[in-house]
Amino acid sequence: MTGVALQYHFGQYVQFLGHGVDTLGRILSISMIGTLAIRLYVGRWIDRFGCRPTWLAGMFVVAVAVGSIQFTERIWLIIVLRALSQMAMAAVMTTVAVFAAQTAPPHRRAESIGIMGLAGFLGIMIGPTLGDWIFSISTDSITPYRIFFSTSAFCSLFAAGVIMLTGFPPTTHSLPTTQSKETDSATAHRSQIQVIVAHWPGSILLIGLVFSMIFCLQSSFLERLAEAREFKDIKVFFLVYAPTAMALRVIGRRVPERLGRTRTLAGGLLLLSTGLVCLIGIRSQGQLVLPAFLMGAGHCFVFPSMVDLAAERLPFQFRGTGTALILAAGDLGMLIGFVALGELIDSLGFDVALAALAGTVLLGAAVFSFARRDALVSRTPGISHR
Repeated sequence: MTGVALQYHFGQYVQFLGHGVDTLGRILSISMIGTLAIRLYVGRWIDRFGCRPTWLAGMFVVAVAVGSIQFTERIWLIIVLRALSQMAMAAVMTTVAVFAAQTAPPHRRAESIGIMGLAGFLGIMIGPTLGDWIFSISTDSITPYRIFFSTSAFCSLFAAGVIMLTGFPPTTHSLPTTQSKETDSATAHRSQIQVIVAHWPGSILLIGLVFSMIFCLQSSFLERLAEAREFKDIKVFFLVYAPTAMALRVIGRRVPERLGRTRTLAGGLLLLSTGLVCLIGIRSQGQLVLPAFLMGAGHCFVFPSMVDLAAERLPFQFRGTGTALILAAGDLGMLIGFVALGELIDSLGFDVALAALAGTVLLGAAVFSFARRDALVSRTPGISHR
């Protein structure tokens, strides 16, 4: 995640090539298309072959794709390489979520996913800070960009090395008894589609879409906001955001179990939308502290419950597929969010874009809460064990 979060400065390279925020949005949006196509296949790979091979392959592909971007100035080739890295990262993130879920008892799955995310938050704290340091030297020559992309690629290779040396518990490879490795691919695909239709996750997919649109802002446009407001460093935001999320994830790790995942998720969405509103009109680094705190808290509570609610709807042997489905909704959200935010910022400015995003999050929270109103008002909101 350090390598991924380092790429939050990717817009700096697009600016170096002479392009604006609208072009950045289009590059990032188009590069998400491939992840939608690969998500269901990733779920099948995990269900069939296990977490370790999928995770390892994804890390190698990310390293090669990210490390190659520095050698081209052609936008179409940048999009292709970025898309390749995003597809591989989709495989990695799906594997991470499945790994965390399968190593915990059913009633503590959301907690397990949350604890696994602590490492991710540490990377989110380190990556942008490292990027600020790299670009504090210079942004006018190719040298810092060489360092930038090479460092990000090295992080993926280092992670792959750790995976190769790590012993995975047997539970992370749960092969469905109804599907052998000799099963015809087309038949397996039809079976998978039938399972998805029969156990459709419903409104939780809308949350995956909305949540990822917020990620678009943090991962790419926050740096452009700082540049426009003439305070170039964004490390303050992530140095508050990540520790807040980490601390609350440890302190509140049993919240989804005790309060209920629906309530936990709805509360997290309110925190995120409030944080977005607080970003409107900021003019200094110091003003990033409050929105970073609110949004870090919101992220902490939303993601584990969101993933677990979606994956729970499918039978256990299809947990990889269920996890891939909610993350695919996130891919669609990023595909929409990158281009929508880029165009809004370019034509109407950051404040309008932030207000629109906050309104979208609130609308998503309202639809989700209405759809799950029984769980929201239940006196026994504990986690289902089915």
